[in-house]
Amino acid sequence: MSSSQQHAGILGIGSYAPERILTNDDLTKIVDTSDEWIVSRTGIKERRIARDDEYTSDIATQAALRAIEDAGLTPEDIDYVLLGTASPDNPFPNTAAWVCKNLGLMDTPALDVSTACSGFLFCLELATGLVESGRYKNVLAIGAEKLSSIVDYTDRTTCVLFGDGSGAALVGMGGHRIHQTRCATDFNYDALYIEAGSRCPVTKDSKGNGSHLIRMNGREVYRFVVSKAVTLMEECFERAGISAEDIDLFVPHQANLNMLEFLVKRLEIPAEKMMVNIQKFGNTSSASVPIALDQAYREGRLKKGDKVLLLAFGGGLSSGYALVEW
Repeated sequence: MSSSQQHAGILGIGSYAPERILTNDDLTKIVDTSDEWIVSRTGIKERRIARDDEYTSDIATQAALRAIEDAGLTPEDIDYVLLGTASPDNPFPNTAAWVCKNLGLMDTPALDVSTACSGFLFCLELATGLVESGRYKNVLAIGAEKLSSIVDYTDRTTCVLFGDGSGAALVGMGGHRIHQTRCATDFNYDALYIEAGSRCPVTKDSKGNGSHLIRMNGREVYRFVVSKAVTLMEECFERAGISAEDIDLFVPHQANLNMLEFLVKRLEIPAEKMMVNIQKFGNTSSASVPIALDQAYREGRLKKGDKVLLLAFGGGLSSGYALVEW
């Protein structure tokens, strides 16, 4: 990992979680489940749920403002907004455009990235390229979700997993260097999907049939993650000329605690070097990595020179990583 004075990096980070907490005990009143069943299979104890009048763009804006403040800048300094989300406000206008409106930005490029749980990593890679191209100075990379709006609360295999929240990174020249990024897609529709769209249009007759809700084959997703994640991490280490021992903090997508424990054991990363907050937030899809990174930052777990490894995987099936030097 060679140093350079000209590089894109994270100038500021921030996150936001709605106030309402939905516990496992709360879920037992909605669906046939139990706290023991949920914890033993996922590690989740509770998750945050947005208000009815609180939308993905509102949640995203809160994290963006905190990242901007952390960088010592103002919204007027932002010249590109990238937003990863699987739960947009509308099919169009895109949710990033709503964020621009909330921030008071006009004539600013705004782009949604629809790669589900990998959305923030895709945004971070795009932001890095935009900054290093010299065309843009300060680019927001956001992951934000109101998954409670697309969760089927009659399906106990999925409704126990997901929560709402957002995280953001402000990318510019300098800062915490983004050494390398890598994103990929290995197409698999049946593993994790939402039907609604041109392939399954909502009609008067089909309205309310649940086509807009999350569907998941958990075993298929698990198989993909444990194989693809290991391959990606080994590639990352080789490209950077480092080993697992050199990683100071591992920040993976908070999907399933059992899965994360398998990954650190397989990659030979000490468990104490992994940032885990799934117990409190559940799976917040594209928001989970930036929320976890921001929490680690606020808790003082990051110091100058630390090598931080970010990893995500989601619908598509998509995946990505980023290696950041703090």
